[in-house]
Amino acid sequence: MRKVFILMFFLCSVLFAAAQIQIVTGHPDFKVKVTRCAASGKTVVLDMVFTNVSETDVEDWGIYLNKGFTGRYDTKGSEVYDSEGNWYGGNSIAIKVSNSDFSNYQSGWKMISDVPMKVSLQIKGVPESVESIARVDLSVIIPLFNIISTPVKIKNIPITR
Repeated sequence: MRKVFILMFFLCSVLFAAAQIQIVTGHPDFKVKVTRCAASGKTVVLDMVFTNVSETDVEDWGIYLNKGFTGRYDTKGSEVYDSEGNWYGGNSIAIKVSNSDFSNYQSGWKMISDVPMKVSLQIKGVPESVESIARVDLSVIIPLFNIISTPVKIKNIPITR
């Protein structure tokens, strides 16, 4: 009986670890935390907190949703994939940084050391049958951290409905 209990505990631990949200930012001094992912109808809002844990303030950074040239950098654009294999990009996603309105991009922001910054991603047209976001590739540009062409990747985000 004890062996069965240990085996069940191990299997549950493995499944729990596999289902956790995974975040890759591209630099150890740039932290991203998912605080909420909730749906209202066919719109999903992914709330996050970005934190600069370095000793230096970031004077200029941005998030770009569309592919293109920003004047200094060639951005790949941000993309979202849901658990049913649907793709969202371009006009189907919008971003909000701090207390600004949702828009196609946000740039020119200052990220103060050790001060969390709220970021929300709005994903439009998500079918109500979708239970999770499989992957988000955010085109975040932070020259100080040399984050330019590698997107911030977030995986396995459950949607609260």
